[in-house]
Amino acid sequence: MKNLLIVAATVVLALLSIFFLSSWPTWLGTLAAWVTTGSFCLQVLHIIKNKDTSSLSLGMWAALFFGVSCWCGYGYRLNDVPVMVANGITALLALTVIMLKLWHERPVRNPNRRRLVRMPKVILNPRIRRLRPLKAPQEQQKEVS
Repeated sequence: MKNLLIVAATVVLALLSIFFLSSWPTWLGTLAAWVTTGSFCLQVLHIIKNKDTSSLSLGMWAALFFGVSCWCGYGYRLNDVPVMVANGITALLALTVIMLKLWHERPVRNPNRRRLVRMPKVILNPRIRRLRPLKAPQEQQKEVS
């Protein structure tokens, strides 16, 4: 029910924004730019908080970075500040997500991996928690007798 209310409120706000700001296209574009860029900010914060990028598609984020970079260049050529700034920020956020995905999914050496080192007169067994000195054969015969 909560999700339906969020979607309904979003649709109503979009329609109201279009209705009231249609005579000022720059303001409508600025509002759209800030809302869409803000949504990407929320996604980046979510990724940083949870440190989970396994469900993200690297190809999709690379394509998004490419697309918004082109839109940023388009806004620059037309001197359209809302298009240029919003897409530039979104390109930086997309690049941040790409870097976080590469960082969180990099192969990492196991820091707890044990190395067995040969030591004279010591038996090393990974299942034994402590080291025992190796007994000489004469000492073993004395214990048996």
